[in-house]
Amino acid sequence: MPVLFSFLARWYYINTLYIPRHIFIEEAHEFVPQRVCGAMGKTFNAVSNLIVMGRNRGIGVTLINQRAATINKDVLTQLDTLLAFRNVAPQDRKALQEWVESHAAEGDFEQFMQSLPSLPTGEGWIWSPEFLGIFECIKIRAREIFHPDREKIGDALVMPALDQIDMQQFIERFAKKAHAPATGIVTSTPSTEDGRTVLSHPLVIEMRNDYESTLMQKEMEISALQSKLSSIRAIVEGTAHTAALSQTSPGASRGADLWLKKFGNSGAGKILRLLLEHPGRTFTRQQLALAVGYSVNAGYFRNCLSQLRTARVMVEQGGQITINPDL
Repeated sequence: MPVLFSFLARWYYINTLYIPRHIFIEEAHEFVPQRVCGAMGKTFNAVSNLIVMGRNRGIGVTLINQRAATINKDVLTQLDTLLAFRNVAPQDRKALQEWVESHAAEGDFEQFMQSLPSLPTGEGWIWSPEFLGIFECIKIRAREIFHPDREKIGDALVMPALDQIDMQQFIERFAKKAHAPATGIVTSTPSTEDGRTVLSHPLVIEMRNDYESTLMQKEMEISALQSKLSSIRAIVEGTAHTAALSQTSPGASRGADLWLKKFGNSGAGKILRLLLEHPGRTFTRQQLALAVGYSVNAGYFRNCLSQLRTARVMVEQGGQITINPDL
């Protein structure tokens, strides 16, 4: 466990270039269990923080486990995509039900729950309401690599023959290659460009062009997002002279006044004020998050939406959010 803690903590902070990376954690209940005791706390916090904040550093996480009920619920609700195979135990199905409810996921919930105990081997449901926008039953193709699955091959298991290798000879050959001239890797003497050394190998040039192309594409995407953010801010700032954020909206009902006082200046209160200031308008989650200054994938932002849904002051249908007209 200490090794995993050190690895995750170190990996999070060294990925300063935001290079997309992904971690697969097998037997996830060993690292983020329901009950966290003693020295387990460090590892639990490292995995939990990576799941919640890793996306800010370009890091994705996949948790793999036999039973959903044995994974910590606070961690389970932070995941964006659910891939569920056959689940017989009622506790596991209840954990999956809580995941769906926490994400306000839309789909044939009854079909999903009823099919879980009897799904054939290799078939499962993928439910990704925000990230991929899909909900469907899928089938995993048969593996093509060697695997000692005795249930399939019985007594016919034959381990592949492995040739004996002289490790010392291998090390000596490797050392010779490491010190040999790099012919075939760099085809000409490195040139200089603006005081920088530039390798002229075609592969290096291609990699550099790909990098510059990707960088330009990302800059265009950032520019488009900044334009959307400016538009939303203009809407919010344009109504500032009619109602201060610390006051209720002129058109707010007595019920809205009570909820505004309850939520105060919390994230839920900010979202509610924005919806009240635009009673006839619908927003996407992305627009709301930008308007109030939160990440759309942040757990706190989702909790704010959950509070507003529970209070029945907000309505979300088909990915569109608006103030409850009955408020």
